[in-house]
Amino acid sequence: MQRKTWRLWVSYLGTHFAGYQKQPGLNTIEASLQEALLKLTGQTPLLTPAGRTDAGVHARGQVISCTFESYFDSRTLPPALSHFVGPDICVYRADEMPDVFNAKRQSIGKRYVYRISQSGRLHPFNRLFAWDLRQKLDLNAMQKAADFLIGEHDFESFRSVNCVAEHARRMIWLIRITPEVHIDIRGNAFCHNMVRIIVGTLVEVGLGKLAPADIPNILAKRDRTLAGQTAPPHGLSLEEVYYPDDLSTAEIPSGAVFPRYPVSPESWPC
Repeated sequence: MQRKTWRLWVSYLGTHFAGYQKQPGLNTIEASLQEALLKLTGQTPLLTPAGRTDAGVHARGQVISCTFESYFDSRTLPPALSHFVGPDICVYRADEMPDVFNAKRQSIGKRYVYRISQSGRLHPFNRLFAWDLRQKLDLNAMQKAADFLIGEHDFESFRSVNCVAEHARRMIWLIRITPEVHIDIRGNAFCHNMVRIIVGTLVEVGLGKLAPADIPNILAKRDRTLAGQTAPPHGLSLEEVYYPDDLSTAEIPSGAVFPRYPVSPESWPC
């Protein structure tokens, strides 16, 4: 057997999980993965995720780093681990990495997508994968409001009061709202509930309860009560995590500067 450090790419349906982080007596992504690794390897390695998703939030491209001894290689580990982890989780890729690799500390950023249905027609998929709003939204106004959030800001107004991060200064480099009402948000890091609060605020703009021009004031006041509601979790998916070895889909603007970017030997020793 050989000791190896892995970058695991994981997708999951968050519907039946109490979030990513292991919690006593609750069904979580972390606990399910550790149980699967114990069955597969006889070990329970420390798992470091790129980010922790809340209860009900999905992931198409979560990334987790871990180190353990095994005979597996990058081809055989994903199907073996997926076999033991249960039907709602899939490990679809495994990269062997240097021992210093850490999925959280060395990510450049993340892409989240929030899906909203405004069709007015009930659909069973919406119960699991979209906020079934059933009201018409002014998407142009929402995009104008979103544009005020681009850049590096203090997002104190857009994070949960229970957030334990030292500060709320974050860099968002893209918010794109499609005609299907998919809200694509990309940034270097996100506070607890930050994406869902941004979505809830943009929806209030789309419904005419807030104006796009209100967003700078909400940012400046650093007051959670001024922003919109926290959007329901089931519409949200962690789509991608970006690392320096492949930024081809990140769409980071030319000249952008934020923690760990541009890439340096210190930010990417791998």
